Amino acid sequence: MERYRYNRVCRCTRCRARGILWPTILITMGFLILLDNLGVHGTGFHRTWPLILIIGGLARVFQNTAPTDGHIDLSPPQASGGRGDAPPVEQAPPSNEVSNV
Repeated sequence: MERYRYNRVCRCTRCRARGILWPTILITMGFLILLDNLGVHGTGFHRTWPLILIIGGLARVFQNTAPTDGHIDLSPPQASGGRGDAPPVEQAPPSNEVSNV
């Protein structure tokens, strides 16, 4: 089983659901504050704040269980180490220093 890695350019459901947590929390807070301002009985923010945790948890569950059908993986392929494979070449990062060797 291959490990899932988020990809910004992928359009699968799990990658698109990546940014849903904070908007969901803000919408929930706005809804609770609206109910409090409208004077709905028993909906004071001090009594309903656990709803923010529940909605946030549900958003996280959705993020982690969304299907990855059509996922585009841009991670570099792993070297198999078998015959015929060229050994990985390590390149030193470019340096601004001048070498007099």
